[in-house]
Amino acid sequence: MTTPTQQYDTIQAPYDYIRTASIALIERENVHTALTPYIQSARILELACGTGFYTYSFLDWGASSVVGVDISRIMIESALQIGKGTGHENQVSFLQADCAVPSVYAGAPFDIVFGAWLLNYAADRRGLVDMFRNVAGNLREGGRFVGVTVPPAERPKEAVVGEADIRPLSEGGSGYLVYECMEDVEEGVKFRVRGETPGGNFAFECFHLEKRVYEEAAREAGLMGRLEWGVTKVPERWLRGEGRGVQG
Repeated sequence: MTTPTQQYDTIQAPYDYIRTASIALIERENVHTALTPYIQSARILELACGTGFYTYSFLDWGASSVVGVDISRIMIESALQIGKGTGHENQVSFLQADCAVPSVYAGAPFDIVFGAWLLNYAADRRGLVDMFRNVAGNLREGGRFVGVTVPPAERPKEAVVGEADIRPLSEGGSGYLVYECMEDVEEGVKFRVRGETPGGNFAFECFHLEKRVYEEAAREAGLMGRLEWGVTKVPERWLRGEGRGVQG
């Protein structure tokens, strides 16, 4: 079994390519909308920052600083390279650490904690509570956590199968990604994500737990503010075929 570090150290090139797909750019537009009311002059902690797909955008959107944390050294090195010449180098710092382990990072507490595609690596309720504790322990009172993860579902296996049926790899998948169920787990399902890109093929494993588990785990970890699920909205220019990004 591969470790989370090994999963991502080996897929950096194809990972970067899938972030050029239209669906990834639409996702980022939705994140921008969600953060707009809170981001001006905010100090942000970004968990599972990867190669910086969001990191430097936060600063373009008005944040004052970002601390990016990722388990993969190779991802962080790529994020540092991407940041050169952006003019934001002095506003960003990176730390290699496991975001699933509750820790208090230098600079805490933060105004915003953000985590894109982090919670889907929690294999069970306990793992999810630990991730949320990592959020809560670094968030100032009155601060905001914004995450991107699998859609809320009472029957996660049906959701994974449905996604695979609707967007098979033969038709480009979902932003070059195809989901395959592996096995049932307590309160959810384990699944494999795989894809084929000009930058190489890749596969990694994650989990889709029941909607209530995310909600209950957040409360158990100490996040007591309003909890709200968002639905991805496709901006009009993409509907008109004018949006940026590789079609995948």
